[in-house]
Amino acid sequence: MRKSFVVGLLAIPALAAAALAPLSLQPGSRVWVDGTSTARSWHCESTRAVGTAAASSTELAQLASVASAQVTVPVSTLDCRNNTMNGHMRNALKADQAPELRFRASSVKVTPTSADAGSVEMQGTLSIAGQDRPVTINGTVAREEGQIRVRGTKRVTMTEWGVRPPSLMLGAMKVAPVATIGFDVVLKP
Repeated sequence: MRKSFVVGLLAIPALAAAALAPLSLQPGSRVWVDGTSTARSWHCESTRAVGTAAASSTELAQLASVASAQVTVPVSTLDCRNNTMNGHMRNALKADQAPELRFRASSVKVTPTSADAGSVEMQGTLSIAGQDRPVTINGTVAREEGQIRVRGTKRVTMTEWGVRPPSLMLGAMKVAPVATIGFDVVLKP
């Protein structure tokens, strides 16, 4: 009897740790940046984002409030499908000094609209080119095949993060200072 009690006591921390295991980004997650220039629209995308959310369930009803979440994208993995543009984008984002784009959510509020879908509001810090700024990002959340899929976009003005939009050909081609960061990420324990 005493032996089973001791074994049971020893199992409690392991069960607690398992219950607190965070959700992690899964393959298939994408983060992108869209913008325009005087020449054309552009799209740069990464499928190599990493991140976690401090939640132990994929049940939306249990995700009403997530303590924290983080997503990191190495700037070098953003691909604009044009090597010259990749170079200009990395220079503008100061990839040598700040090799990652990062969002750290200090508050995540999930509002279910059904058993498997809802909206999400994330408040936190967005780091671009080594500069941190507070942001609120809204999106959608869905439970799909035992995983959580979160999608959304955030319009940013690059100059607010100290990013000078590229200008080429003596200023004949200019990148607009407003860009949209989008994400479609899948999380599971």
